[in-house]
Amino acid sequence: MSAPLLRFRAMGCDVRVSGATAEQARRIRALFDHHQRRFSRFLEGSELNAVNAGAGRAIRVSRAFADMLELSLWAARETGGLVDPTIGSALRAAGYDRDFGDGLDRSEPPAAALAGCWHRIEARDQLLRVPAGVELDLNGVVKSRAVDEALACLSGEGWISAGGDVAARGAVDVQLPGGDAVRLEAGGLATSGRGRRAWRRGGRRQHHLIDPATGRPSQTRWQQVTVSGATCLDADVAAKAAFLLGDEGPDWLDERGLPGRFLWADDRAVTNRSWRRSLEGDLVCT
Repeated sequence: MSAPLLRFRAMGCDVRVSGATAEQARRIRALFDHHQRRFSRFLEGSELNAVNAGAGRAIRVSRAFADMLELSLWAARETGGLVDPTIGSALRAAGYDRDFGDGLDRSEPPAAALAGCWHRIEARDQLLRVPAGVELDLNGVVKSRAVDEALACLSGEGWISAGGDVAARGAVDVQLPGGDAVRLEAGGLATSGRGRRAWRRGGRRQHHLIDPATGRPSQTRWQQVTVSGATCLDADVAAKAAFLLGDEGPDWLDERGLPGRFLWADDRAVTNRSWRRSLEGDLVCT
């Protein structure tokens, strides 16, 4: 008999797990809970908030925090600074200063924008100095990394889904924005976009995908971008970068051999060459 589908809420999204034993399910829930308590901007006692409160001076962080920051800096280097861990201040300025469940719409306009500055972070093992006035937000890697870690908890075939992030071992059909579907046989599939995480400040629509060059929500024409990668982390970082790159996104993914699907506001889909090649024959995207 197959294991029942596990469902729970974590990191502001619905998490679903298929293929877990009771003990594996317990470990996966604990994993997401630990990441949320450590890296949330909205939990007062999180380590992330302690680090941001100490901006401007050197502090010692946990091994888990140092490892996640290292992944965040890797993402920044790989994307030319597009996926930037120093956009916490920009998110707050845009109005993303509390959990979505508490409502983000306000009559006042967005505050002054702050550009990203990931290259100014000083990190050596567990010693960290964040520039004064800068707030970290590591959600560019935390959720997708948690999905990959959760998949590693499974002893056999199965899949993990958290918001727009999916990792699988064994085939699973994944619904795509706009109504299409694709079969993921292994690795990760991630979608980044401005459709669900959006709000209004002073009558102006805001969203969470910040252009680090301006400190403002990106004005790219894409509504959603979906990318397939060897891991969910790879796919998620690439999806964010491709979204922020706008018209250059499809070619940027092709240069890296990553399949990408881009959705316009009217739900028309555009795919890059790597995506089309991955769907030849057995209609499988890996």
